[in-house]
Amino acid sequence: MKQALLMLLLVCSLHFALSLRVGIYDNPPQVYLSDGRPAGLYIEVLESIAEDNGWKIEYVFATFSEQLENLKTGRIDILVSIAYTEERAKLYDYNNEALLLNWGVICVQKNFQYRDITDLAGKTVAVSKGDVYGQAFLRELERYLVSVNLLELPDYPDVLRAVQEKRAAAGVVSRIYAVQNHQKFDAKITGTIFSPVELRFAFPKGSAINATLIDKIDEYLRKLKSDHEAYNNLIARYLGMEKRVVPPWLATLLLVTGVGLVVFASWTLSLRVLVKLKTRELLKKNEELEQLNEEILAQQQELSTLNEQLEHTYERLESSLKRFSDILSFLSGISPDVAREDFYKMFLSAAQGFDPNAIVVLMCDGECYLLDRGSMKKITVKELTSCNDRSKVVDLVSETLGIDFEAAVYEVSKDGETALLFLYKDHSVKHVDEDLAEALCSVLTIYIKLKKHEEALTSLSEGVTHAFLRALEFHEQHTAKHSETVKNYAVKMVRKLGLGERQAQLIGCAALLHDLGKLAVPSTVLNKPARLSAEELQLVKQHPVIAAEIIRHIRGLEEVAKIVRHHHERWDGKGYPDGLSGEEIPLGARILCIADAFEAMTSVRPYRNAMSISEAVSELISNAGKQFDPNLVRIFLEILKEEGVSVVES
Repeated sequence: MKQALLMLLLVCSLHFALSLRVGIYDNPPQVYLSDGRPAGLYIEVLESIAEDNGWKIEYVFATFSEQLENLKTGRIDILVSIAYTEERAKLYDYNNEALLLNWGVICVQKNFQYRDITDLAGKTVAVSKGDVYGQAFLRELERYLVSVNLLELPDYPDVLRAVQEKRAAAGVVSRIYAVQNHQKFDAKITGTIFSPVELRFAFPKGSAINATLIDKIDEYLRKLKSDHEAYNNLIARYLGMEKRVVPPWLATLLLVTGVGLVVFASWTLSLRVLVKLKTRELLKKNEELEQLNEEILAQQQELSTLNEQLEHTYERLESSLKRFSDILSFLSGISPDVAREDFYKMFLSAAQGFDPNAIVVLMCDGECYLLDRGSMKKITVKELTSCNDRSKVVDLVSETLGIDFEAAVYEVSKDGETALLFLYKDHSVKHVDEDLAEALCSVLTIYIKLKKHEEALTSLSEGVTHAFLRALEFHEQHTAKHSETVKNYAVKMVRKLGLGERQAQLIGCAALLHDLGKLAVPSTVLNKPARLSAEELQLVKQHPVIAAEIIRHIRGLEEVAKIVRHHHERWDGKGYPDGLSGEEIPLGARILCIADAFEAMTSVRPYRNAMSISEAVSELISNAGKQFDPNLVRIFLEILKEEGVSVVES
């Protein structure tokens, strides 16, 4: 009972005391301001409905796009004269009865020669922001592949004003607005029409008062349209039509005919545009064919010339391929591991092979290198500070070598420290290509930079290594001698295995630094004469990890750090710190493990006397395949035999 009473009170309050905020915008003759007061067809209709139902109306004036946002957010209760579309019906609520039918048209400047929508290609076209006809126009552009410069404006007056001021070649507005206002803006209406829609009232989506408003508005409109004379008089007053009574059957026929004409006009436009597009495509294809024929003729003329050049190019290509192959073969030998003079000899020999007619001279650090009967000669060039002065360098080389020559190809590195000369005693012989000489000089420069970098790193590594070793010597007295002996054993094994000089340097460095981590172990533990406790033993076992952690932060010693970390791993996987086994253990660490163990066994320690050589050898043999790599044990024993040590293998 109480709920029914409350509903009755709500209905009564809505009927007798409803206050509405109505959104209006400039779109005559449907809605506009006249002397600052709202006017227009939809205003007259709405005020009649409000008077019949006791509604109070407050008008809110803004642009159309702003009113759409106001409607969406509920800042207005009604928006008048808005086109109904399915897309908009998802955002707003609409009444069911339409007061007018409208469609979109294109208006252009009076002197614009307009035939169809394709004439707008590349032109500026003005549309009202959020307008359904503007959106339909964009779909038509996509359909016919026409591109325009779009100018979005707040309302229809702004659109036609842009056409009048020639800021736009065309503008899209509604048919009703165009008919009523195009002359005011010196514009003409084209025959292009699209998107017929009904003009209704719209409301915020889901508003509680929508049902009442829609019911009252639809009831009024149905009653109005049923009185044909009153409806026609109202429409004629605003749209300028002749006042006459139209029978219902004729009104329906006119409506159907009007819609049919819009559809027919749209279909006719589509056909005309399609024909025009196809015609343009055919013309473009014809132009392309003519251009293609001209290109074919030109290409045929070029073919004969190209054929003549082809044989010559093929010969040069064969020569270039051979030279390229020779350069690749030469580049494969570039490595900082190669000694300087060995590389210089190899380089001069390769360069001489590229041009047997030349005397090839290499200059670096004030020294002059050249081949003489297969042997390399090194001669100091006095008073030479830089290779950049070409004439001075050539004269000094000629004087120093005692060579008279008529021509020279000269290349110098960017830093001016390295130069390459091809000297010719006979000016008439073919000279080496300057590109090849430049490439060879670049190769030479790269090697020298790599070599200097490696020498600097090696010097730094040796300095750091000896500094660490010196510090460790203060901590544990026998360390320096032990490390040097381990290094000698390890390097001999590397060379026996033929691993190269770089590996010898890395593993030798690792041998010197392998006990660096003992700096973190108290000297009382290291020099303890008795057996170590379990805790002390665990502390000592951390020294490879600590050493590796220190070393890995030194540039160029990253590989050394890995060897040091794993030199106490065992072949059977029972070592420390990571329990690696077999070939999981780095080769350098396996070598270091044997050298370290043998030196330790044959040296005096605080907790035991030194073993004899034979006893130490027996330990190596008995632990091969357990603690030690069996193949490396065999290599180590061969080294001992070569040094005159009697080795009895079981």
